[in-house]
Amino acid sequence: FWEKATAIHVFCAQGAFRGGDRFARHWHDVTRLDAAGFADAAIADKALAKAVADHKSIFFAEKGPDGTLIDYHAAISGGLRLVPDDGALVKLADDYRHMVEDGLFLDEVESFDALLHRCRAIQEKTNAP
Repeated sequence: FWEKATAIHVFCAQGAFRGGDRFARHWHDVTRLDAAGFADAAIADKALAKAVADHKSIFFAEKGPDGTLIDYHAAISGGLRLVPDDGALVKLADDYRHMVEDGLFLDEVESFDALLHRCRAIQEKTNAP
């Protein structure tokens, strides 16, 4: 869960996909992990969250548009973003639509709006004190 959630967090901070398209799979995967109960377990496991943030801070250091480092530790400590801003939202919607059209999801596909609604709920529970 945390690996996917922090990858999404980076996209939300940067507003761009790194490494091309088909990145919307991460949002799909996070909702599936949540539905299976894995998100709740990962959110409760603070040591796991810290281990992922530590690892990504070393091996996947990323910068935001202003050139400052994206803080993975802030993401696991109440500042996680799973829903991007407007410009990035359009990119994500297009990527998701292409993935659906290409038949890349094996299970039932929900609408993009439903996906975002679920991600917003996951973001809120993850960031809750």
